Amino acid sequence: MIYLDNAATTPMFPQVMDVLADSMDSDFANPGTVYSIGLDARRKVEQAREDIARALNISSTHKIVFTSGGSEANNLFIKGRCFPDKKVACLGLEHPSVRATLEYLRSFGNDPLTLLDFQTEGRFNLQGVSALSDNRCRLLCLSHVNNELGTVNDPVQVYDALRQSSPDTRLFMDGVQAVGKLKIPAEYWGGLAGYSVSAHKFHGPKGVGFLVYESKLSIEPCIHGGGQQDGIRSGTLPVPLIRAMSVAVKIVAERIDETQNHLRGLNQRLIQGLSDLAERIPELNIRFNSLDVDDLIRQSPSIVNFSFPPVEGEVLLHHLEEKQIYVGLGSACSANSKEPSQILKGIGLSDEEARCSLRVSFSINNTIDQVDMFLKEFAIAYENLYSTFKGKEK
Repeated sequence: MIYLDNAATTPMFPQVMDVLADSMDSDFANPGTVYSIGLDARRKVEQAREDIARALNISSTHKIVFTSGGSEANNLFIKGRCFPDKKVACLGLEHPSVRATLEYLRSFGNDPLTLLDFQTEGRFNLQGVSALSDNRCRLLCLSHVNNELGTVNDPVQVYDALRQSSPDTRLFMDGVQAVGKLKIPAEYWGGLAGYSVSAHKFHGPKGVGFLVYESKLSIEPCIHGGGQQDGIRSGTLPVPLIRAMSVAVKIVAERIDETQNHLRGLNQRLIQGLSDLAERIPELNIRFNSLDVDDLIRQSPSIVNFSFPPVEGEVLLHHLEEKQIYVGLGSACSANSKEPSQILKGIGLSDEEARCSLRVSFSINNTIDQVDMFLKEFAIAYENLYSTFKGKEK
């Protein structure tokens, strides 16, 4: 099997599975109880919190709230800060869990500002900051790494622009595709009001993530109940999932230089290989929707998105699946939709170009040989399918 859809999810590291299995057995007690085994479980949760903060250089000015994943963390911060009437803005190329949350606010008359006119290369053009000030936006929501394109919005650059031209606008970033692929230096936290993370995107377990938020901010809870986690997010804490996630965070943080170098090699091999195929196969017209750059300030090396009309991406995906090669169409959270990717359309692709696209996303587990095998089978599938789709071109 060749798995090249790591932006959708990642297999757990063996060390993470070991901790998870052990903790499922030994840490069954409720960390909210006051007897010894419950207090021990609580101590392990707090240790995990400290380990995560240390690994990601999270400042003491920020708190960590454990959630069920990135979608809940996005909902918690945006609704908790801006419901019902604080003006919110986004680029318009965000994950569905951000876009749908803003649409929820719209249903209460809180119309979000969409800055799609200020997208360049799938990133926020800082010239759009003036629009935030003009519209009195209190929060700007951006993807740190775009989940379909891999393009990067640099937190420091965005925050500096906000501070100069729209100081009342705070910055929230969806960091789900960034952790484990990009370094998270301490300087980021000075400009981030909130940041969301999901464990299964960096070889941790599904069903757990966290929100990092500036501690002086007030956040209204989305889940009410027993008042756990300072009342911000009620619910019994899943100690095994949290402990396993903390191990995954530590591993990817320690390996970040190795991982980035490895991902760069895979990225460059794929892009060069696709370019070579386009020269060899006259009817193959490759368009790279991700940036073809070796620049971590602008592009994550973990994601390559490309189009190849007139062959539809979903059909080609299933041909690759027959060879046990697994790639993505875009966000796994909206993969069942028959509508073309809103992100690809947002950067200017036609409906056909958006449908005729694939997303290849890497992890440290992938190899050059796997990239070469993908290229070989992609070329075979494309040539076999081309005649079927050529007559359907619009």
